[in-house]
Amino acid sequence: MDQAAGLSKALAAEAARVARRQSEREEELELVGRAQRYDPDALGRIYEIYFPKIYQYAYLQLSDAQLAEDLAGGVLLQVVESIEKFHYRGTPFGAWVFRIARNRIIDMHRRKKRRQHVDLHEGIPTDYGAPHHETERVLEHERVRGALEHLTDDQRQVVLLKFAEGLDNQSIANVIGRSEGAVKSLQHRALVTLRKALSEQPIE
Repeated sequence: MDQAAGLSKALAAEAARVARRQSEREEELELVGRAQRYDPDALGRIYEIYFPKIYQYAYLQLSDAQLAEDLAGGVLLQVVESIEKFHYRGTPFGAWVFRIARNRIIDMHRRKKRRQHVDLHEGIPTDYGAPHHETERVLEHERVRGALEHLTDDQRQVVLLKFAEGLDNQSIANVIGRSEGAVKSLQHRALVTLRKALSEQPIE
């Protein structure tokens, strides 16, 4: 009886999760449709949603607040300029946006060496962070970035997209051009490496 009740509860939770994701997907597509008609409110909403996400994603890889801000602005400009080209074929709009961001970061690394010096007093401007990011301390970001350096590029992308930006495995697979199975494997190996790296770092 307990097993049956537990199974029923798990199935109900999964059904609720699927329904919620479907609702969110429909709301997103409605917003994108309006933006493709250049509705200023819809375009503004897309900016509000994705600028802080792209900024955070870029900052944790570039270690430079100004570069991250410039990149986020450039990505959103490209999104607006090419939004008519987006057609939903199973790939969420968010994954499409992050693919643009990832390609820009790759191009940036190809054009110039990554800056190594980071001002520990600079931190992440709270104007661009979500509430839970605003409460994080600068040194904690330094600690996380240091741990991320132990990962391969694909592992780092999976961790950032999954845990910093909340994308699901299918969306991450679309962003990095790998299968969902590969994403799961990369996530597992990345978490093992991160746990080891973080445990070896002193907490100041």
